[in-house]
Amino acid sequence: MKTPYSYNTISDFLLSQPLTIDVEIDDESAGCFPLKCIEFEATVLHVGMHDFSRLTLDLSPTEVLIYLNMFLVWMRDSLDRERFCVVERFLDSALVLLFSGKFGSKEPFFDALRAARWMGEHDELLFRPDMGIASGRVAAGFAGTPKEYTGSVFGRPLLLAAACAKMKPPGEMAACITFPESEWQGYSFMELFPPLEFDHPEQGHVRQPSTWKLGEPRSVDFPSMGEVVLRDVASFVHWAPRITARQKAAEWLAMIKAKGFYKNNR
Repeated sequence: MKTPYSYNTISDFLLSQPLTIDVEIDDESAGCFPLKCIEFEATVLHVGMHDFSRLTLDLSPTEVLIYLNMFLVWMRDSLDRERFCVVERFLDSALVLLFSGKFGSKEPFFDALRAARWMGEHDELLFRPDMGIASGRVAAGFAGTPKEYTGSVFGRPLLLAAACAKMKPPGEMAACITFPESEWQGYSFMELFPPLEFDHPEQGHVRQPSTWKLGEPRSVDFPSMGEVVLRDVASFVHWAPRITARQKAAEWLAMIKAKGFYKNNR
C-alpha cells in the first residue's frame, strides 16, 4: 500500500504537489511553452554501471542488453527496501535516485548511503557499480516537445553526484561510495556502517566488525565546478562468485540461440 509520500515517478510527484512555478512562457525566439516545476532539497544517489564502455566493446549488443536488465533487476531489490526513494531516470548506463523530505525521508543522506551500502554488500554478480552522492536544491519539472512531456529533475546535485561516482580513489576496492566531505559532518561511522551481527548455529550470536572503511578527505578539481573536498567509504571484502553478470549475459544469449529463439533478421 502506498504511503502519502509514495511516488513511483517524478511525474507522480509533480501531479500531486503544489507547484513552485506554473506559468506559460511566450518567448519571441523560442516560442510558447509551459513551465511547471517544484523546487526542493534532495539527496541524489547516482548509480552507474561500472566500465560500461568496455562492456559495450567486449560483449555483443544483445549481451549488453541482457547485462543491463540483470543490473536493473538487481537494483530493484535495493529499491524495494527504500520507502523514501524515487527513481529519477535511467541515463544510458546509470540510474539516478532521489531521497528527500518531500518523499518522507527524515535524513535523505542517511537513506541514500544506506541504499548504496546495500548494493555494495549484495553484489554477488560483481556489477561493482560506480556510486556517488550529493545533496542540495533541485527543481523537478516537465520538459519535452508538444508530442510528449516527461517529468525530470535538474540542478547541481545531479551533476556533482555523477562526478563523484566517477572519481573513486585508486585501489582494489570491492565497493566504493563517494560524496562531498561536507555531507559527512555530524554523522557517526558506527551508526551508518554498523558491525555485522548474526546467529551462527555453532558459535551463537556473532558480531563482526564492519567491512567498510572511511577514507580521509581528499581534494578534487572538477571541471566547471572547481575544487571539491570528497570523502569515500569503501569495502575491501571481495565476493568470490560462481559466475559474474557478464558471463551470465553471454550464457543466456547462447541458450537463446541454442533453443532456436534467435532469429537473424538482416
